[in-house]
Amino acid sequence: MRVQVPHEDPLVVSLIVTECLVRRVLIDPGSSANVMPRVIFDQLEIKPEALKCTGNPLLGFNGKRVEPINTVELLVRATEKELVESFVVVEIHPSYNPLMGRGWTHRVQGVPSTLHQVMRCLSPEGSKVIDIYGD
Repeated sequence: MRVQVPHEDPLVVSLIVTECLVRRVLIDPGSSANVMPRVIFDQLEIKPEALKCTGNPLLGFNGKRVEPINTVELLVRATEKELVESFVVVEIHPSYNPLMGRGWTHRVQGVPSTLHQVMRCLSPEGSKVIDIYGD
């Protein structure tokens, strides 16, 4: 059995971001944006020139405004699904690494289940179901 019940764990997975394995990625269908902490951006060794200006602040989990550093477009791979995603880079120190919002969840045609600790999505050709299991 993959999941120990009862639990109240969020869905946390591993993804490939710019050819690097990134663990502790929070799947958050309640978030309107993909969020990347600055420390993870630095660890991925992405050139600062890749950052694009943004003027839109975010609302943090505590309800306070968080000013983004900028945005960056990165290749994200989850099993057979591979998409270029926009991340808002922010100076925060969260419990998780990147946070994948509902836009990404919809683009991979995913249905996340925190109860079952899995996100089901269609393969790129739409012929089978792919499971992305929680860590």
